[in-house]
Amino acid sequence: MPTERFYRLLEAKRQVIREAAIAEFARVPFDKASINQIIRGADISRGSFYTYFEDKEDLLGFVLEGSFDQMQELCIKELEQNGGDYFALLEHIFEVFVEKLQETRNMLDIAKNVFSHQENVRLMGFGAFPMQNQVIAGSASRPAIQWILKRIDTSKMRFQTQEEFVPLMTMGVTTLLCSLKQFYQYPESPDVARDFLHRSLDLLRYGAYQN
Repeated sequence: MPTERFYRLLEAKRQVIREAAIAEFARVPFDKASINQIIRGADISRGSFYTYFEDKEDLLGFVLEGSFDQMQELCIKELEQNGGDYFALLEHIFEVFVEKLQETRNMLDIAKNVFSHQENVRLMGFGAFPMQNQVIAGSASRPAIQWILKRIDTSKMRFQTQEEFVPLMTMGVTTLLCSLKQFYQYPESPDVARDFLHRSLDLLRYGAYQN
């Protein structure tokens, strides 16, 4: 999170820094983004940068500020509307990301650059997504897993416990991330990524073997 000193800046100055960061994050892959380029664009010193942000991950978090809370709100609303269908939730999140990122070319480029390295996916808003870090860490006792399990209809599934649900959550999120990465790489062909998502989720729903 940005420091208190950063938030004491005038709104106009904070916006200048944000715009300089957006320009740089959209220009090159995230690991190649230059803090020097950002501070030149924002007309601040390197020393000032580090009194505002811990590092460029911290700065990207500011650029994407609000996405974490929005992700949780999106999950709650969609699960309420679809009757607790986990797979429908993943499909809905894909469509939301495709729609929102296509609205702004810079944000689409940022998404593409961040997703170019798998370890950076949390920076696009998945850090607070209740199917990501807690699941991959392998702990079924984390509050986030309890949170989503309470909202999912498991009546048609072959399990009921949190421990049994963790692998499905992991595979579902991985499928979603792979589909989004494919879209970010080829944004002119969203149907290709969408078809990959639907086919993959179909395998998770019904399995690979014929009944």
